[in-house]
Amino acid sequence: MKWVGIVVGVLVLLVVGALLMLETSWARDLVARQASAALGREVRIDENFDIDWSLTPRIRAGGIHVANADWAGDGNMADIGAVEATIDLRRLIGGTISIPEVKLVDPKINLARNAEGTGNWDFPNLQGDPPQEGDGSPDLPEIGHIEVQGGEVAYRDDALSIDVASTVNTERNEQGEDRVRMVADGRYADEPFHLDATTGTFLALRDRQAPFPVRAEATVGSTRTVVEGSLTDPQQLAGMDITVDVKGQNLADLFPIIGFPSPATPPFDISGRLERQGKVWSMTDAEGRIGDSDIGGEVRIDLGHERPKITGNLSSRNLDYDDLAGFVGAPGGTGEGETASPDQIELARRLEQEGRVIPDTAINVEMLKAADVEMRYHADRLLVPNVPAGELDARLIVENGRARLEPVRLQVAGGKAGGIIQVDGQEKPPAIEMNLEMRALDLARFFRGTQFAEDMGGTFGGKLLLKGNGDTVRSMLGSSNGQISAVMEGGKVSNLILEVIGIDIAEALGFILSEDEPVGVRCVVADLGITDGMVKSNALVFDTEDTNVTGEASANLKTEQFDIEMLAHPKDPSPLSARTPVGAEGTFADPQVTVDPTAAVARGAAAVALGVLLTPLAALIPLIEPGDGQDSPCGQLLRQAGQN
Repeated sequence: MKWVGIVVGVLVLLVVGALLMLETSWARDLVARQASAALGREVRIDENFDIDWSLTPRIRAGGIHVANADWAGDGNMADIGAVEATIDLRRLIGGTISIPEVKLVDPKINLARNAEGTGNWDFPNLQGDPPQEGDGSPDLPEIGHIEVQGGEVAYRDDALSIDVASTVNTERNEQGEDRVRMVADGRYADEPFHLDATTGTFLALRDRQAPFPVRAEATVGSTRTVVEGSLTDPQQLAGMDITVDVKGQNLADLFPIIGFPSPATPPFDISGRLERQGKVWSMTDAEGRIGDSDIGGEVRIDLGHERPKITGNLSSRNLDYDDLAGFVGAPGGTGEGETASPDQIELARRLEQEGRVIPDTAINVEMLKAADVEMRYHADRLLVPNVPAGELDARLIVENGRARLEPVRLQVAGGKAGGIIQVDGQEKPPAIEMNLEMRALDLARFFRGTQFAEDMGGTFGGKLLLKGNGDTVRSMLGSSNGQISAVMEGGKVSNLILEVIGIDIAEALGFILSEDEPVGVRCVVADLGITDGMVKSNALVFDTEDTNVTGEASANLKTEQFDIEMLAHPKDPSPLSARTPVGAEGTFADPQVTVDPTAAVARGAAAVALGVLLTPLAALIPLIEPGDGQDSPCGQLLRQAGQN
C-alpha cells in the first residue's frame, strides 16, 4: 500500500506539474512554434496561457499574431487581443474534445488577394481540403458557442479593385438567437461601397439541417442590393431560398461589379429569386422596371466556361422606346415625366450645347469580350409617340467580343420592320453593320385620332444598309458606307398638312389645294447612297396626280449638316407652280425650311430624275407589295421612266 501511495503521489505530482507548466513561457513558445510550422508562417504569442481551473477550465491566450505573406504589405495578417476557450474535462476523459465556448477579443484580420488570384490566407503548409467528418481524420472538436467582440476585418483585392474595412461582432436578436453582424465600408470596383449584413453564427455554417439565415444590404456607387433568405448548405452556397432586389441609376454599372454586360439604361429596380446549381447562378421570377418600361423573366450566368455564359428570356408588357437609347449611346428621354439618370441628363445637355444629335459615347469593348450572351426578348407593345407600333421580338448574341441583334422583328402600322445589327469588338476600331428593312406600312395608321386621319393614306417601305468603323456611334457613322431607301405609293396627303407647312411651300411644290379633296400621291421614292459618312441622293421624287417633284439631298454624318432642294415639274401648266426651289438645310439638331426664289433651280429635269429611278425603284417595289408591281402607280412610274 505504501508503494501504491508513492506511485499515485508521483503521478499526481507529474499531472499537476504538467498542468502548471501550461501557464509558463515554455508552453506558450511550444504552441507558437508548432503553429508556425503548421502554417509555414511565423506565429507569435505575447502572453503566457492563463487557466481558470475547474471541471470546465477556461484557458486564455493573449496577444496572438500571425505574420503576413511577403507580397501582402506591411503589418501582420492577424492580430488577436485574446482567445478564450472552455474545455469540458469530463467528456475529454471519454475521448471527446468538447469546447462549450470560444471567445475572440479584438481580432484584427487583414486579408488580401493579389492580381494573380493568390490570397494571403493560402498557407503553404496547409494545402488540400480541410478534414471532414467520416474521412478518417481525427474527430473535429464539438464547439458550443463562438463569440466575437471588437472584430475588425480589412479586405483588399487588386484584381477587382476592392478595398474595404469592416467590423464583425456576434449579437443576439430580439428572439434570443445568436447572429453575426458585419458592417463594411470602402471601395468596390473603384466605387464607394457600404455593406450591412446579418447572418447565422459561425457554427451554423456546419449544420446542413437547419436553414442558415442571411440578410444583407450593399451599396456600390449608386447601385443598391438587398439580399434576404436562407441556405441549407451555406458552405457550398446551396439550398438557396433567397430573394434579391437590385436598384440603381444604370444597369451598365453592374458590369464592373458582377461582370454582367448591359448597355446604358435609365434608373432601374428589379427583384427576383436567386438560385445556384453548381457553377450556374440564376435569377428567376424577376420583375421590375427599367426607366418607364416594365421587365420580367429569368437570367442565368454559367461560370463553368472560359468566359461566363449568360442566357435568359426577358419580356415586357410595355417598352418605352426611350429606354432603348443606351444601345446607341444616346441619352434617351430626359424631358418632363421621363425617367432618366443624372448621367443621361448630363449627356443630353452636352449634346444640346454642342448642337449635335448623334452621340459620341465610347463603346465598351471590354464588356463585349468579358462574357458570352444569348438572350431572347419580347415586348407586347413598343411605345413610340405617334407611331402605331406593336409587338417586338429580338435575340441578342455575344460571342468573344462580337455582338449581334439577330433578328429584330417589329409589328408597326399593319406592316413589319426589322433586320440584323452587328458590332464586332474584335476589330480595331470596332465595326458596325446594319441591315434593316420595313415592309408594307400603312401611312393612315400614323394619323389615327387626328384631324388628318381621313385624308392620309399610302403604303410605304424602306431599307437601310450600313457599314462603318469607330469607337463611338458618331465615328462609326462618320466613316460609314451604305444605302438608305424608301418608297410609298397609292396614297394621299391631307391639304390641311400642306397648309400647316405653309401655303407658299405648297404652291412652290405644285400642290393644288382645295377645301375638301386631299392631294393624290402616286409614288414617292427616296434613294440615298452613303460613302465615307457622306450622304447623297441617287433619286428623290414625289409624284402626284398633277406634279412631279424632284430633288437632291446631301448630308455629312461627321458634321451633322444637311441640304435638301426640291423643284416642282407640273404635268399640266399650272399658275400655282412657280418653279421656285423649296429647300431644307442646317444641322440635324436645328433644321430650317426655306422657299428662296433667288436660289439656283434644282438640277435635273423630271425626265432625268425619273431616269435614275430605274434601278432603285425596281428594287424597292417589293417592300410595299407582294406582287411584281406592274399594275401599281410606282410600277407605272417605272415604265414611264424607261420610256423617257
